[in-house]
This record gives sequence, structure tokens and C-alpha cells, in this order.
Amino acid sequence: MMRRSSLLMIPVLFGLACGENSTPPLPAEELETRSAALSAVFSGTVLDAFNRPVANARVTVNGITRLTSSTGAYSLSVTESKTGYVLDIRKDGYGPVNKLQMSGQLSQVHVLGKAYTQQVSPTVNTVIQDPASGIRVELLANTLRTAAGALPSGGVLFSIVPHGPDTMPGDFTARNALGQTVALETVGAVTLSAVDGLGNTLGLAAGTSMTVRLPVPASLGGTMPACVLNATCRTVMWRFSPSTGLWVEQSASPQFSTTATTFRIQAARQGGVIDPADGLGTWNTDIEKVNPACSIVEFVNIPLDCYNPPPVTSPEPGLTVGLSQTSSGGAVWTSNGNVRSTATFIAQYNLPPNAPLQIAVTFPPGAPAYCAGNLTLTAAPGPYTVTGNAIQYNSGAPAGAAGFPKDSGGNPIDFTDVATGDHPCSSHIYIETHP
Repeated sequence: MMRRSSLLMIPVLFGLACGENSTPPLPAEELETRSAALSAVFSGTVLDAFNRPVANARVTVNGITRLTSSTGAYSLSVTESKTGYVLDIRKDGYGPVNKLQMSGQLSQVHVLGKAYTQQVSPTVNTVIQDPASGIRVELLANTLRTAAGALPSGGVLFSIVPHGPDTMPGDFTARNALGQTVALETVGAVTLSAVDGLGNTLGLAAGTSMTVRLPVPASLGGTMPACVLNATCRTVMWRFSPSTGLWVEQSASPQFSTTATTFRIQAARQGGVIDPADGLGTWNTDIEKVNPACSIVEFVNIPLDCYNPPPVTSPEPGLTVGLSQTSSGGAVWTSNGNVRSTATFIAQYNLPPNAPLQIAVTFPPGAPAYCAGNLTLTAAPGPYTVTGNAIQYNSGAPAGAAGFPKDSGGNPIDFTDVATGDHPCSSHIYIETHP
């Protein structure tokens, strides 16, 4: 049985998104949710790093917010949008999830990153350091406030969530101080949060600051790229905007060493008013990339049982697609995403131009032997090399703009654009298998 398709987005792989075409038969529940005209429906489950449900997490899609239930479940619908949907999930004490999706998605599973937490007194100077990542925060006495400007009630639970390139919120698209849209390459990122005894999300009081030391992640080799130290690549601090899904450049006085960045968070930030629920925020030391590339990865006539082996389950496990690339510091890192049978293509974007990349494809446990045995991987233009379930290829020339690729009419690309070649991506990878 051949696969049909519909519109879908999956978690980014340094800027990765899926697009689809027509839909297969829908279950009754999904038919009911799609009955509302001009709306997109989102549902799923939010888990922690131990696969336990996260209750009362804030799930926001294009400004509409719902809280997860005691089982971590959520469901919401929003007005249809041709430019996509920014899905943001967060709860104090966890790492956020934020991604761009081009259509409503059902039965998603989201995992919030594990935090290092420490109980502190808000009235004394305190140093909080995560022993695993080495991230260090110097918190001064009497500098934390609630969103209403009140002093914290009782003790404060302070949380540190480190991010590597594979757990970053957003898709590495940013807006710099000049208002330009650019792509980023991280050399360290962190989400910080503080909650008082009444559960209030805390931020910094006006006129105060907090100093943070942010080591280069071990996944990136733990060493600062030479271009950062000799200032041949533009590297500044960025803070994540949950509502737009963009990183926004900040004036945070970063100081770079061979292994870390030290910067200062100010109570007022460049770029507008902070969402009170964002608290202390997610911060990133990033190399600015003004001419990123993009690639199209197309799935060709892959049978359904390669995505969802018998006995079928819901949601289906799908394929695992891993993108590997080399950082400016020379470290190779890989980010994985699941692709369900409704996806016809992936748009990988914000990639380094003319750079070697690798994609590996893994089928779910129980998939028929022919799925992997008859796997065919090709790329255009060549040359390319295939080793087992992986293809090595070149990202190609710059796409002309950062962010999700657009067609000649200025709209986000869809499967018709991919089929007709109306997109800016210079490389095209084909993934195919058959019985």
C-alpha cells in the first residue's frame, strides 16, 4: 500500500520542517476536529525527561494558550494561517519547546528538558552552578520580582536548563539589532527560571542585573571556535521570543574565553516588552550567519508498514531522520526528528552553505526487512556517497534568506513548489524503498 500525504511539520534539525499534500482517511475524532471552518487543530502530550506527564504546562499556538491536564494532554484550535503556526510549550523548571509548524498536528509527543534546580533565598547573594553543564549564575540579593513587581513570597526555586544544538527552541532564525533576519550557530545556550513559594514566575527588578557564565557544550567539543576569539565571525548574545519563535539580539556585554561566554542579563532588554511568563528567559551565544543554505529531503512512495509496522499503533512511530553537520569549532553533531507517513518532504534550512552534511534514515522496530534492505538514497546535484542507511552530500549554494524557504510568490513552500522546483534550495535528497 502506497502512502498518501497531508500537511505536517516536525521538530527542527537545525531548521527542519515537513510539508505534505492530500490526506489519508481520518479517524472519527480527527474528522470532528476538522469540521470547524478555517481552523487548525493541535493536540498532544507533554512529558518530562523521564517520560512522566507534565501537568499545567502552558501550550501556546499563535497566541492561543491551554494548560496541560494531569496526564500531560492538551488540545486546541486556532485560526488557519498560511504562514504557519508557532507552537510554544513551557513550564517553570523545564526547558521550553518551540517550533514552527505549517499545519495542525494531532497526537504529538513533546519532551521538556530536565533542569538543575536549587532552592535559594532571594534576600542573599547566591551562586547557582549546574554541576553537569558547568553553567554558573550569580544572583544578587533582592533582585527578583513577580510579574506585578512584588517581592517573592518565601523561598525561590531556581532552575538551569542547558541547551545543545539539538535541544534549542526555535529553528535558529533570528533578528539582529539592525532588524535583519539571519541564521545562527550556537556555542552555548541556557533557559533560566525562578519561582517563588506561591508559584509566581520571577524576573529581574528594574535597574538590576544577573551575571551568567555559559560554557561551550560538550556536544560542540567544549572549546570556543577560533573565529569567535579572533572576532572574524560576528558572535553576540540573543534572547528567545516565545511568541514569534525568533532569537532577538541583546546588549548583554558578552566576554569570550577559550571554553565559555560570560554575559550580563539586564532587567530591561532590547526588543520590547518581555512576556511575564518568560521570566528570566532563554539565552544563546550565537555566531551570526547571513547567507544560509537549504535542502529538500523528499520521501518517495514509501509503503505505510515501513512507518507503522503491524500491529499498527496510534500515533505511528514513523521514520527517524538524523542530520549530521560540522560546527565552526570542528565538532560533528547530530539532531534527530521523527517523520510520519503523511510527510512528503522535509525542508532543512538555516544550514551552512557549501558544507558537507549527512542524513541517516532508521525504520521503527518491527518494520519489514525490505524497508531497510531496499532503501535507496540519492541526491541532486551530486556528487554524493551512500554508506548503509546514510547519505553524505553538499548543502549547496546560499538560499538568499534565512528561515523557512519561500517560493517565488513569497509564500512558504509546499509540495507543489517542491514538485515544480519553485524553491531556493540548492540540494535535493530522495529517500525511497519498496517491497
